[in-house]
Amino acid sequence: MTANNTWTPIGTVVGNATTSEFSFILKSFKSRVGDLVAVQMEVPDEARQGKQSIYVWGRVVTINRFNPFFPYEAAQELSNEGLSLQDTILSNSRDQLEAGVLILGCTAADGNFKNLYPLTYPVQPAAEVLYPPAKAIKELLAGGIPGHTPMRIGTLIARQDVDISISVDRVVARHMAILAMTGGGKTVAARRILRELIDLGYPLLILDPHGDYLGLWQKRELFQGSTVRLLYPHIAMTEQNRHIVEILINKMTEGLTEPQREVLSECLSEVDPEEGESVLRYIKRLRDTIARKASRVSDRRKLPTLSVCRRQLGVVENRLERMELTNERMRQRLRHLKFEQMPDPQGCPEAIISPRTISILYLGGYDHLTQTTIASILLEAIYEHRANLSNRIPPFLAVIEEAHTFIPSSREGASDVPSLETIRKLITEGRKFGTGLVLISQRPSRVDETILSQCNSFLILRLVNPRDQNFVKQIMENLSEQDARMLPGFGPGQGIISGQAVRFPLLARIRMDEDLIYTDLGDENFLKQAQDWKPDPHAPVRKRVAGKIQQLSRLPDRRPKGRGTAPKHENGDSTPPEGRDQSEQSRWDKVRKVFAMDTRAIGDLEAVTGLDWDQSRRREKVASYAKLPWKKLKAQGLSSHKRSRLLQLLEAAAAFSAHNQ
Repeated sequence: MTANNTWTPIGTVVGNATTSEFSFILKSFKSRVGDLVAVQMEVPDEARQGKQSIYVWGRVVTINRFNPFFPYEAAQELSNEGLSLQDTILSNSRDQLEAGVLILGCTAADGNFKNLYPLTYPVQPAAEVLYPPAKAIKELLAGGIPGHTPMRIGTLIARQDVDISISVDRVVARHMAILAMTGGGKTVAARRILRELIDLGYPLLILDPHGDYLGLWQKRELFQGSTVRLLYPHIAMTEQNRHIVEILINKMTEGLTEPQREVLSECLSEVDPEEGESVLRYIKRLRDTIARKASRVSDRRKLPTLSVCRRQLGVVENRLERMELTNERMRQRLRHLKFEQMPDPQGCPEAIISPRTISILYLGGYDHLTQTTIASILLEAIYEHRANLSNRIPPFLAVIEEAHTFIPSSREGASDVPSLETIRKLITEGRKFGTGLVLISQRPSRVDETILSQCNSFLILRLVNPRDQNFVKQIMENLSEQDARMLPGFGPGQGIISGQAVRFPLLARIRMDEDLIYTDLGDENFLKQAQDWKPDPHAPVRKRVAGKIQQLSRLPDRRPKGRGTAPKHENGDSTPPEGRDQSEQSRWDKVRKVFAMDTRAIGDLEAVTGLDWDQSRRREKVASYAKLPWKKLKAQGLSSHKRSRLLQLLEAAAAFSAHNQ
C-alpha cells in the first residue's frame, strides 16, 4: 500500500466526530476492516496557552458502501423489467465508502510513537485520514509495555508487513485464555505461544486430554537444549502421601462419614506402601485388609461401616482400572512415542517442573471425572511447592486444554468437579507465586465465568455459537460491539487479541508453525480404515477357548451316576472349597510348566486371549507367577478369585498357542 515511510492520504473525516470514534469517506480500495489509520491534527497544549500537533490512531471497524446515483427505485425497475445496468444511463462507478474508526489513542507528531495517550479533544471534521507506513505501526506496537519481553505470534490481519508481539511477562504471570470454535485455530495459537516460551526456556506443564500436543515430542529436535517429556497418569504411593486414597474417595465417590473415615485411617496406618507401588495396587491391598477385618470383627455393628469403606474403595479401583486400561491401549497405538509414568508431584516435583522442560500429561482414555481428579491432585501438589516457597521448582506455566472439562460453569450442573476449586485457587493466588495458566476452550459459555474473568489477556478466534459470543462480550470489558460482530466471520487462525498482553485490541493473523504439525492423532482417516477393515482372524479361536474354559470350570461339579446331589455351599457350587482348590491346583501344576520360562508380560497374554486379569500387574512377567506353586500364589496377595482368573488366563493362552502351532 505504501512505499518506504510514506503516509498515504486515503480519505476525509465526515460527520460528528468524538474522542472515541469518527467516520471518514474512504478512497476506493485503499483500506480494509482491521487497518490501523491515523489523523494528524492540532489540540490544546498542556498549559491551554497554545496548540500542539498530534497523531490520532484508530482501527477501522466498519466499512459501508453505497451509490447515491443508484436509488432503490432504479434497482426495483431493473429487476422487474429484466434489464441490464449497461443498457441504462445509471452509473455503477460512483460508489461511496464510509468507514467507521474506533480511536485507540494519540501520540506526539514528532515521530516518537512509543508513548500512547488517551485522546481528550475530538477529531477535526474534514481532516485528512492517513494510511501509516509499516515502520510507524511497528514502533507504535513495540512501545507497548516497557521492560517486558516480546513474543511474536503473527501479523495484523489487514497488514502482513506488520508483526504483532505480546508481552511474555503478562502471559506467564497474569493468565491468558484462548477461545475458539472447533477448527478456529486454538491449537495453532497455542503451539505458537508454546514455541516462543520453549525458546525462552520457560517451564511448561500441559494437560492434554486428546493428544493435541504429543507432536511436540516427535518434533523435539527443533527445541535445542530443551527436554520434552510425555507422561501418563500414575499416582505412586509413598509414606507421605497415603492421604491420596482419601482424596480419591472424596472426589470420585459421594465420600465417607466420620466413622468411615476413622476406619479408613486405621487401615491406612496398618498397610504400608511398597516402593514404587501404584495407588491402584495399594487400594487392592486396602480392600483385602478391610475384608479380613470384617471376617474377624467381634462387634457386628461395625460390619456396615467396614462394608461401605470397602465398597467405596472398590468404586475408585474399578474406575482407575478401567481408565488405565483404555489409556494404555491408546498409547499402544502410538508406539513410536516414548511415554513415561508421571512422577510423584509431591515427593519429586522437580521431575515434572524444571527449566527448559516441557511436561505433557496425556489424559486420553480417562473419563471427565477421572481427568479432573488427576488434574486436581497434580496441580494442587505442584502449586503447594511454589506457595510454600520451598524453592524446589521454578515458576511455571500450566496449559489446560478443554478447559470446560476442568472448570465447568455452574450452569452445567457440575459444581463438584474436583479440579474446579484447585484451578480457582491457582488463578486467584498463583500470580504471587509464579504460577501462570493458559486456558483453552472451544465452548467458552460452558467455562466457569469467575475463573475465566480472572484472565488478564484474551485471544478470541472464530466463534459462531450466539451463546458463546454473548458470553465473551460479558467477560471482556473492552470488546466493542463492532469487534463482537466480527467473531463469526474470522477464518482459521484469525482473531482478536485483547488485554494486558497488548497495548490495545488488535485483529491478528496467527503465524502457523507448519513444522510442528502432528497428524498421527486427531486427523485419522476413519473412512479408509472402515473400507480396509478385516474381521479379527483370532476371534473364532478366542470363542472356542472361552468355551473350553467354561467346560473346565464345570469339571469339579461332575458326579458318578446314582449318587445323590452334594449340598450347595454358600457360593452356589456343590464342590467343597477344599475339593475345588485341589482341582485348580492340579490344573495349575499342569499349565504353569508351559510358561515357566516365558519372558512375556501378563498384558501380552491378555492381548492374545482377550481376557482381562489384573490391570496393576499387567507389566509383570508371566514366568514370575508360573514358577510358583498354587499355594504360594496366595502369598503374592492374590485372592481365591484372582488365582482362578490367572489360571483361566494361562489355560486360554496355552490353548491359543496350541491352536496356532
